[in-house]
Amino acid sequence: MSATNAPTDAELLREQFHSQYGNGNDFEGATLIEIVVGAGRLLAELVGTDNANIGMAAFVRQLGYRVEAPEDWAEVLRDDAFGDAYCWELGVTFHNLNAYAYYGIALTGASAAPERESYLRDEIARAGAFMGKVPFDTWEIDPADAGRTLRLARGRFALDTGGLVEPWALAEFGGVSERRIRNMMAGGERVFDPKDGAVPASQALDWLKQRKQFRPSTWRDQNTFEDLAGIDREEAVDEMLFVPVAADGSTFHPGVGHEDGFTTGPTGRETTWPTFEEALTALQRSPEPVWRRPTPRGLRTQARGVRWERTTRAALDRMASEAAARI
Repeated sequence: MSATNAPTDAELLREQFHSQYGNGNDFEGATLIEIVVGAGRLLAELVGTDNANIGMAAFVRQLGYRVEAPEDWAEVLRDDAFGDAYCWELGVTFHNLNAYAYYGIALTGASAAPERESYLRDEIARAGAFMGKVPFDTWEIDPADAGRTLRLARGRFALDTGGLVEPWALAEFGGVSERRIRNMMAGGERVFDPKDGAVPASQALDWLKQRKQFRPSTWRDQNTFEDLAGIDREEAVDEMLFVPVAADGSTFHPGVGHEDGFTTGPTGRETTWPTFEEALTALQRSPEPVWRRPTPRGLRTQARGVRWERTTRAALDRMASEAAARI
C-alpha cells in the first residue's frame, strides 16, 4: 500500500470499531428492548393486560417477528430483536455515539469539522432527550450500555470542546478508578483545579496524554467517510443489518444459500431455513454462529463467525451478486 493510499488514523479506528462492536460495552440495543418492554407494562396498567398484550404483539409482528400467543411478545422481542435493535432509529444514534465515545471518530459523511461537531452535538442531544424521558427507576430498568455510552460521549465532547469533564468519564478515559480521579481533585494528591465538581478539559487532556490507553479524538481531522455521505437516516435504519463475519473476512449474505434455503449450525446440528432473514435471526440467537457457504468449485464449506458487523442490505446484496459471478 502506498503512502498516498494508506488509511488515516480515523479510518483505522473505524475498522477497529466495526470489528469489535458487539464484544464490549456496546449492547445499547438490549437497553432499548427493555424500554419497549417497560412501555408495554405501562400500557397494561392503563388498558389492562390482555388488551396491552394484543396491541404489543401486533407491534412486534409489525417489526417482523413471529408472535404465536399475544402474551409472548416481550419474550419474542428480547430473543429475536437482539441483532436488530441497533438498527432502530435510536439504535443507530447509540451505535454512532459508541464509535465517538470509545474511538473518537464521527460516523458521518460530513466533509468539514464544524459539520461533524454539529452532528455529534445533535446526536448527543437526541440520545440525551430520549433517555431523559424514560423512568428507569420506576420501570426498574438499568440504563446499562446505553447510559454508559451516552455518559462517555458527553465526557468526550466536553474534552473536545473545552468543557468540564465529570470524574467518572475522565476515569474511564484514563483507565483508573473514579476514586483516583477524585483524590487528584483535592487534598495532598491534588493535580486538577476542579470547577463545579468536574475537571476543565485542558487539564484533563494534559493528564490523558500520559495515559497509553486513551484514544485521542480524530474526528476534526478525519477525511470524509465517503460511503456515509448522502445516506438518508430513514434509509439507513431500514436497510441496516448485523451479520456475522468469519475469520477469513467472509460475511453471511443472501448469496450463501442453496435451493432449499440457508443452512446454519455446527456439524450434526444443522438447520435449514427457507429465507435469509430467518437464518440470520437464528445466527444472531446462537452462541456460536455457524453457516454453510458455497465455494467456486461447487462445494459447501462451514464458516464460523468470529465477530459481528453492521452493514446495509444493499451491501449484502452486492456480496451475493459478486459471489454468484465467481461460481
